[in-house]
Amino acid sequence: MDGKQAGMINLMKEILQDDFVHMEVKSYHVTESLEENTCRISCHLVHDDGTDFTVEGQGVGTIDAFFNGLKIRLSDEYPSLKSISFSQFNIRGLISGGNSAGTDAQAEATVGIRNSEDQEFIFQSTASSVSRAGLQATVEAATYFVNSEKTFVRIHEILQHYRDEGRTDLVEKYTDLMARVVENTSYSEVVERIKNSM
Repeated sequence: MDGKQAGMINLMKEILQDDFVHMEVKSYHVTESLEENTCRISCHLVHDDGTDFTVEGQGVGTIDAFFNGLKIRLSDEYPSLKSISFSQFNIRGLISGGNSAGTDAQAEATVGIRNSEDQEFIFQSTASSVSRAGLQATVEAATYFVNSEKTFVRIHEILQHYRDEGRTDLVEKYTDLMARVVENTSYSEVVERIKNSM
């Protein structure tokens, strides 16, 4: 993750505070057909508030299937996820010098996600297994875009409030913040939802 993405996460946390979403993989089950070149995953996740949910997906590999499942499971609530796509998945072994058998090795997974403007976002995670590292990096990617949409909606609400109050100084400040958030991906469907709810 580059400095710009890290800065965006800090902005999201500042705007959302207790509403910032965290997700964690608790367990998963994978079935892969080598003949059909398809993979199916059922993954149990939990939010930081203790609520859990299941993601089921299909793809050409475990991570592709998980990403597809996350989009399907979350895009009804967060429609901006429809505008992102899986672009890359890489694994790098991190062998430490302490164990000659390599049994204490870590795997570093890199997941790439492209937005509606063809800009790539990189997410990395390190874990004791390839699958776990890949799933964690994919969850980090989904979390990033979920929180980005939530931040967009929150800033929209704040802007509307300050426009009604005639606070041009704060309108300018939050308009600038909105411009930063919309660099993440398209929120056209989100904007339509907001208009329809008014």
